[in-house]
Amino acid sequence: MQSRFEGIWIPIITPFNGEVVDHAALARLARHLATQGIAGFIAGATTGEGALLSLDEQAAVFATLRTAVPEVPVVLGVSQAATQAAVAQARHLAALRPDGLLVTPPTYVRPTQEGVQRHFEAIVEAADLPLLIYNIPYRTAVNLELETLQALARDARVVGIKECGGSVERLLRLVHETPLRILSGDDSQNFAALCVGAHGTIAASAHIEAALHVRMYALLCDGHLSQARRIAVALQPLIRALFAEPNPAPLKALLAQLGWCAADVRLPFVPATAALALRLTEEHAALRRFAASVGV
Repeated sequence: MQSRFEGIWIPIITPFNGEVVDHAALARLARHLATQGIAGFIAGATTGEGALLSLDEQAAVFATLRTAVPEVPVVLGVSQAATQAAVAQARHLAALRPDGLLVTPPTYVRPTQEGVQRHFEAIVEAADLPLLIYNIPYRTAVNLELETLQALARDARVVGIKECGGSVERLLRLVHETPLRILSGDDSQNFAALCVGAHGTIAASAHIEAALHVRMYALLCDGHLSQARRIAVALQPLIRALFAEPNPAPLKALLAQLGWCAADVRLPFVPATAALALRLTEEHAALRRFAASVGV
């Protein structure tokens, strides 16, 4: 089971039509992305506005993905801060039989490492599914220390980590001092993370020209560093634009321009500004020209 958590994963958006989930758009987008060589989807996490979805909406999103792309693994996000609430959410989602759960540490309360460890242990026991830890200190104010991750990894159901904002030193230690699958969750660091041994990425930016992300990963796996770096350099301007305002508003704005969904987001998110929407158009056009030049 653990070996599956590698390659390019996409934390798929939740398209809305006003306040209602647009399941037709979700299915259409998922089928398109599934043809690009991606490894799987994360649904109902940060990019999917998971904290703003009800449990029933999250279950319906999963059902749509299972029907649209039954061959593609789907991991569901758990983001509740209170351990009891997170356990209840995990148990509810586990009953759907996804391929795993992506679990965020408790936000706002800033627990100790022991508290974080016990939080994850309770969720693992409740779900009994493969679990990916989502380490994103700039959102949660909690950083999972290496020793905590090593302790959690003693349970074979804790299979990997989505690491955001970690240093090269930390990434190296995660790769070499834990048995976990290391997935970069910081799009601007994806190339560097893969170079030091990360097993893959969970990349919101891979909604756009996903085949380029897949090609970059494949080139690195085959030892073609300079060719992979050329793709990474070409991707960076669009990545910067996609995160110039809070994700996923810019991403949805560009996907709307491309006809995949509406640009609607739920409060407290607001739509991308007109200036950024224009910048996204320009950066994507440049990336398309590059993709054509390398045959992608």
